[in-house]
Amino acid sequence: MLTTARVRELKPRDKMYEVTCEAMPGFVVRVLPTGKKAFIVRRQVDGKFRREKIGMLGASLTVDEARRRAMLILGGDDRSVPTVQPAAVPTAPEPTRRVEPVRSVEPRPPAVRELAARFVSEYVDVYLKPGSAFNYRRHLAEHILPVLGDRDFESVTRRDAQALHASLKHIPGSANYVLCVLGSLYRRITDDWELSDMRNPAHGVRRFKMRALERFLTPEERHQLQEALVRGMQLPPGYKGHIDRMGVWALQLLSLTGLRRDEIRELTWPMVDWRHECLMLHDTKTGPRNVQVPSQVMTLLRHIHDQTGNRKQGLIVCSRTGRKLASLNQTWRTIRAAVGIPDVRIHDLRHSFASDALMGGVPLAIVGEMLGHRQVSTTKRYAHLANRVVREALEQTASSIVKASNKTQPSSSAPFQPLRDTQWTDIAALVNAERPRGGKPVDLRRVVDGIRWVLHSGVRWTAMPAIYGASSTCWRWYNRWRENGTWSKLEALIASPPTPSARR
Repeated sequence: MLTTARVRELKPRDKMYEVTCEAMPGFVVRVLPTGKKAFIVRRQVDGKFRREKIGMLGASLTVDEARRRAMLILGGDDRSVPTVQPAAVPTAPEPTRRVEPVRSVEPRPPAVRELAARFVSEYVDVYLKPGSAFNYRRHLAEHILPVLGDRDFESVTRRDAQALHASLKHIPGSANYVLCVLGSLYRRITDDWELSDMRNPAHGVRRFKMRALERFLTPEERHQLQEALVRGMQLPPGYKGHIDRMGVWALQLLSLTGLRRDEIRELTWPMVDWRHECLMLHDTKTGPRNVQVPSQVMTLLRHIHDQTGNRKQGLIVCSRTGRKLASLNQTWRTIRAAVGIPDVRIHDLRHSFASDALMGGVPLAIVGEMLGHRQVSTTKRYAHLANRVVREALEQTASSIVKASNKTQPSSSAPFQPLRDTQWTDIAALVNAERPRGGKPVDLRRVVDGIRWVLHSGVRWTAMPAIYGASSTCWRWYNRWRENGTWSKLEALIASPPTPSARR
């Protein structure tokens, strides 16, 4: 029998457990790992056993009071069980409808919708950034509450979360975000508010695999981008293609620093440390940090400072009213349309910064520091670029060794011969088949000759003559053709003997 003394003696364990009263089998006390104790009623409804929570043990709910309420819920008064208030049992109303006024003293567990409102007011609007808070509220309103909002929060299971996630498979990104929001809501319920010791329903639900979006600017695209920025800024306001100088400066800062869009939009003059050439960011995705910047960035900041009246306060790039620059996305859409790179997002400027650093030989760990990554795993998305740098270094090292080994031997190699017209005719169809649709026009004949010149000379790509175009372009095409097997076919066609008509 559950008495006050016996309930007091029940000690917490690693996992929650329950003890049933022998005198009243439907009366149960649940002991939580935290040491708290809750009274519940277990009864059979429509052939199924269900549990109803009475309340937590405390000053307002004693063991005897919990037993009395259990009797009312179960619809019987067990007179064989002694209580502290014996008069209360005979006067208890008979079961059925008269029980409702008494049961309303202890409300049923709140619905998900009620706790979601508390979640938004106490957590989302307090601790999250405005952009994240907006996304949390939107996914709650559009996806979670329409399905689970009216459910008792304790009745939501992992199966429910999995079904909700699967129903959004046509929008996998939003589906994964819904699990993130739902999991955060239940962490508040179980950990912060301690309303239940239930398992988080979002825990362990398999997320959809997302394709990593990677797009890096080539040196040619960077050059065209800078030309378009300068040209757009020089056009008078009102003319088609005009770009406000603030938008130009913001995009230039994004390109040169690798910072996130809002980190540039929220950058103020007091954050600039002119002496140590760094930016003191107070609020970033990974917390406050100091960002070392190159001299080119400091030169640009001095130019902006001079052009805007040498202000000491306020945003560095801002609207005409001094507020945060809201037109940056539209400016970027105008720019990329002018350059012909519609697939490049504004965040790809950050990816391109990392790519250029790795292609320049900067170690992966240092790139992570430059980008402000908290987790090493975040930087590993660029690991394949670092591997390309290692491969190029290996090729250059091996070429140097071979060249040095053969230095004492008389050179028997013939002078380099560019492609003849007949050779280009033989390979043109194969080369053009590899050209991506909608890509930037490139003279692939010069690219092939540039690759052949480097392989023939055994020197670095940077030593390639300018008549063959940009060395980086030739290097990228060579790696692409070598990986898909096209280059071996090209070499075979180029090395084949000329036709009789070509001899004549």
